[in-house]
Amino acid sequence: MEVAKRRNHLVLGIALAAYALLAGCSQPGKVPVQVNVVQLADFVHAARPPDCNLPVLENMPLVSYREIAIVEVWADLKDNQSDVIPALKRKACETGADALVIVDSQRQDIKNLLYQASPNETLNEVTQQNVYSGQGEYIREAEHTHMIGEAGHNGLYVNGIAINYLPAAPGGTSGASPQG
Repeated sequence: MEVAKRRNHLVLGIALAAYALLAGCSQPGKVPVQVNVVQLADFVHAARPPDCNLPVLENMPLVSYREIAIVEVWADLKDNQSDVIPALKRKACETGADALVIVDSQRQDIKNLLYQASPNETLNEVTQQNVYSGQGEYIREAEHTHMIGEAGHNGLYVNGIAINYLPAAPGGTSGASPQG
């Protein structure tokens, strides 16, 4: 009986400690970073460790290379590009890339103002003009929370290309030639 009570208290204590740890680490309302990889070509090199020393470039290199994957990230509006680069690098390392080229970085902050009409009005000029089906439908549409990747989603978007360098051509000529 005593052993069962002690075990229950121990399990309860561990559960409370885990809850307190998780609650203390989370930031309410912050959108978690989501990284996607789209394979463009066969991965020639094996995956590298997540903390690999991968150069991050702002422009395509002047040597021959091959684009192997698109690596993109959606993050919270409060994040900066420097906050999401480590996540982009981790995913690019998984592709076996030699470098990551940042192609685009932008913030999207869409505000919807509810000023068109009241929710108690029936089909009127506002709903007819906007082709909404019924009473208050435009408010439901305006209050819709857009998901990542959906038009109107708020957040920081950073897009990069994972590349592999190609061996130098015989004769020593070099030049940018994206191979795909």
